[in-house]
Amino acid sequence: MNRQTIITLRDIAKLAGVSTATVSRVLNKKEKGNMRKATCERIKRIIKQTGYTPHALASGLRKGLSNVIGVILPDNVNPYYAQLGKAVENECFNNGYLTLFCNTNSDRKREAAYIKHLTGQRVSGILLCSTGLTGREIRELVPDTINVILMDEELEDFSGDVVIGDDYKGGYEGARYLYNLGHADILIITGPEKRSSTENRLRGCLDFISETGMVCDERYIMRGDYNLRTAYNIVKEALIKKLRFSVVFAFNDLMAIGVIKAISENNLSVPQDVSVLGYDNIFIDDLTNPSITTVATPFEDLGRIAVKRLLERIDSESKRGERILLQPTLIVRESCCQLKKAQRKK
Repeated sequence: MNRQTIITLRDIAKLAGVSTATVSRVLNKKEKGNMRKATCERIKRIIKQTGYTPHALASGLRKGLSNVIGVILPDNVNPYYAQLGKAVENECFNNGYLTLFCNTNSDRKREAAYIKHLTGQRVSGILLCSTGLTGREIRELVPDTINVILMDEELEDFSGDVVIGDDYKGGYEGARYLYNLGHADILIITGPEKRSSTENRLRGCLDFISETGMVCDERYIMRGDYNLRTAYNIVKEALIKKLRFSVVFAFNDLMAIGVIKAISENNLSVPQDVSVLGYDNIFIDDLTNPSITTVATPFEDLGRIAVKRLLERIDSESKRGERILLQPTLIVRESCCQLKKAQRKK
């Protein structure tokens, strides 16, 4: 055939002397059964020789869907979401699906607009880190033929599948770790309001503090937004007000970086004067000075399991949702240390 000729499924079938349905079975890795091995190998050889590539939309026409997964993230600048997105893309590609990424900037109108766009593109499914819409609003935007899996954040009124880290346990274990180092004066910088990750981390942290018999002064709970600059400003203001704290628990690592910068600019050292605990375990944590001790969300597993669950839903008629909870781990580096007795008396 001429190199400029577009090779079609029908061409492959004609060259192999089989039906187009038989070629489709090989392309979709469903050749098991009564297909002869020689036939399967002949089709694969012709596909390779001709360089045939199935059209993503055409391969999904039987369901009226494309072989594309829509992925909606709130902040593509944040390394955590970049790493989560990479894990999702790898798993999709390994399973024969392409990905279409959308960045909402944590804006509910953009989130709704992207959901409408993706459903209009007839994607096979949507992986959503929702930061604004309710479960009811999502149901109204997405037709029943398209599956939606929530990642990283959950919604009370969402009945579908949710794949998240156990943020309550992460907050609890983070507080326990700091307590065991001798820290009682903890400055907590949370994430944005109305995010399950924020509320669950804070609830776990406060529950452990309560179990120790300590009292957490509300002045020491600062509302952050998962951004570096905000945490930097919060700590600068806390130091100006002369709030007494021996450690800062920042609810993500970007904020932890901002905290370290603010402390260093005030002629204090981390961790000798003030310890800093982060959350997420982004790739730059071990490159900062000091490297950041953090509660690690298993984002690679989170992305992989979310994709696997979505593909299972695509091939299944079941709609019963499941909440899949992944366990965090503490990664000890250099930004936290044992509180000295002399410091406790100050």
